[in-house]
Amino acid sequence: MSHPEHTRVIVTSTHPDGESDFQVQVHASHTEHDEAGNPVFSVTQLWGTADGTGTVGPGQNSEQVSDPWFPGPGGTRFRFFTFMPNASGGGEGETTPQLQDAQIDAGSGFVDSFDPDRPGMHISDSVDYVHVLSGEVVMELERGEITVRAGDVIIMRGGWHNWRNETDQPCTVASVMLGTHRKS
Repeated sequence: MSHPEHTRVIVTSTHPDGESDFQVQVHASHTEHDEAGNPVFSVTQLWGTADGTGTVGPGQNSEQVSDPWFPGPGGTRFRFFTFMPNASGGGEGETTPQLQDAQIDAGSGFVDSFDPDRPGMHISDSVDYVHVLSGEVVMELERGEITVRAGDVIIMRGGWHNWRNETDQPCTVASVMLGTHRKS
């Protein structure tokens, strides 16, 4: 699966009388580039919820939330994310342009999650459920790394990590982030 330009999202709702209904939304993808103009990743913000514990039931239809990038405790974000292939063609020792070089809005909190002393390493106060839909990407952690491939599922629990696409093909994932509290 390549990253779709547009994704149809069917959002259900429950009217005050208790009857269920739906609406169709179309969400466009957005590609971020590094300072040299190379594509770094594509993202489609599919859905998100406000921080805290949500409610469901008659008339309880929360609006979509996609900013800031990372949800606060109890908030969620659901997105497609595509790691672009190595701009140099995936030769040994070469890596994808670093995520922190993307031109994403500084107010989103995304850039602040990176460690300036460890290129690409970043952290979030969230539990992330990541399903690799196509391609492969190296998930680098502080004590090791593993290549994840289409069909693999990652449960990321608030640790430092980096993603490197060392191939010549994009790697697309579906990701759900659940905001949490960090304990020191």
